[in-house]
Amino acid sequence: MSVRRWGWLFGVALLGMVSGCTPGAQAPPAAAPTTRTSTAEESAPESPAPSITRKVPPEQRKKLAELPADQLCGLVDPGELSALAFPVDAGKSREIGFDPQVRGCSFEARNGKRSVLIGAQPEGFAMLGRDEVNLGTVRGTQTMHASDCTVFAGVAGATLQISVTAGEADTDQCAKAQLVTQYVLAALVV
Repeated sequence: MSVRRWGWLFGVALLGMVSGCTPGAQAPPAAAPTTRTSTAEESAPESPAPSITRKVPPEQRKKLAELPADQLCGLVDPGELSALAFPVDAGKSREIGFDPQVRGCSFEARNGKRSVLIGAQPEGFAMLGRDEVNLGTVRGTQTMHASDCTVFAGVAGATLQISVTAGEADTDQCAKAQLVTQYVLAALVV
């Protein structure tokens, strides 16, 4: 492969890393890029397919706005969370901040300095993220920082927040945050 082609591929890869977590990235075309129009289907944000699915009857779904911090930990089993993200210990409830307090549950990784946080933000905070993401039946936003990727999704009376933290965040943390968000959303009244 020519040096020029490697330079182009490196530029595309670097652009993908710099632009945050854009799910559904595809390999670059084998031929030189040509001018083409994109369809609505191509430009819609994609979401990774969950590795495990969840069906919760509507009458058993919970209202996130009404759940105390200790019940947030019950929205996902550590075994299920391990299948979606990485092996974790049991969740620990916590309340942070004030006016209003943010309720959350943190699941620490069994090895390494990683964690998953399930949080309940006030209603209307679903647009806190920078990039729009499709979470199945719900649209949300996500943002990636140096050490975490956080997804926000509006639900009835509250905003679900899922943060996946690692030493250095990359698109893998964003994909995991999206999977966990989709899984938790299935247990909530949206």
